Amino acid sequence: MRIYLVGFMGSGKSTLGQRVALSMQVPYLDTDNIAEAQSGMSVAEILESLGEPYFRHLEADILRQTTIYPKSITATGGGLPCFEDNMSWMNQYGITVYLQWPDELLAKHLAKIRASRPLLSSLTDTEARQKISELLETRKPVYEKAAITVELKGDLESDFAILEKACRYIW
Repeated sequence: MRIYLVGFMGSGKSTLGQRVALSMQVPYLDTDNIAEAQSGMSVAEILESLGEPYFRHLEADILRQTTIYPKSITATGGGLPCFEDNMSWMNQYGITVYLQWPDELLAKHLAKIRASRPLLSSLTDTEARQKISELLETRKPVYEKAAITVELKGDLESDFAILEKACRYIW
């Protein structure tokens, strides 16, 4: 069974997903990393030079390629579930796990790592907070369509243990 990790940027999909996959000895896939490898550009460069519609279509194609692995953990980009009917597709071809943080904690975390996030890096603090709020408002209802919601605390060790337990339950 394939596990698809969904959630907002900075929620730990890549960090925790890679660690859990290693612990459970299953393939780990990251849609952003694959997009970068296939295009030879960073996600920010893809968005800037080719545009968001191109990037969203690329993400959807990459997602559908994951079916070659009967058992895997895939970290998806924060916006991936919201486009191209991707959330429905993931729910049909695997188990979706929403990595949910309390909004306030997520906002504080993103403030620290904002420079590494293409959608936030060029914004002022105020603009970034507004953008986060807007994106959460539109994306949360999609994330909440996940089969499983895992409430995280922003502590790497306890969040790893929670996600690993959820994945072991699935398998």
